[in-house]
Amino acid sequence: MSQTIGLVLAGGLGSRMGQPKGELLLRGRSLAERAALALRPLCGSVLIGVAPGAPNPAPGFAPVEDSPPAGRGPLAGLEAAFAATGRADLLVLACDYPAVETDLLRAIVAAARSEDDLVFPVDPKGKDHPLVGLWRRSAEPVVREALARRQHKVRALLAELAVRRLREQELSRFDLGRVLVNVNVPEDLLAG
Repeated sequence: MSQTIGLVLAGGLGSRMGQPKGELLLRGRSLAERAALALRPLCGSVLIGVAPGAPNPAPGFAPVEDSPPAGRGPLAGLEAAFAATGRADLLVLACDYPAVETDLLRAIVAAARSEDDLVFPVDPKGKDHPLVGLWRRSAEPVVREALARRQHKVRALLAELAVRRLREQELSRFDLGRVLVNVNVPEDLLAG
């Protein structure tokens, strides 16, 4: 198995939150730092994906800037991290999943098979959560090609990858309905 590097996706503008989500504080830590700390025990290093020219919301970790132009979504963060990390796989956690902890990430990595390009959990309602997952190096060309086609939606490229969806039965010790809630408006953060 190749080395795994953690990637916190924190490059969004957070327009519905009133500021970038990675900078928001929850129990004294930024959402980006909370995500980085969840990844750190499982990864050789952790990078913070940020928008071009944006500050790093988790200064204790190295930033990696999305390549311009801005506004290309999480795929731009994945592309930048793949370009900066040699041959490593990426264990990805978007900063707006504050309830995801190391144990869930460890279970995702443990469930990965050699033929999988991408492994991620599915919530009880059947929604995919690919931004809480293991993105193998084999996914890099698909990410690059999608961006070259100006396709910026993660969901749109899933059919081009060997995807392993982990459902409740495989992750039964986790309350996926609670853990996989992502924060999009200030009320979501208060509820967490």
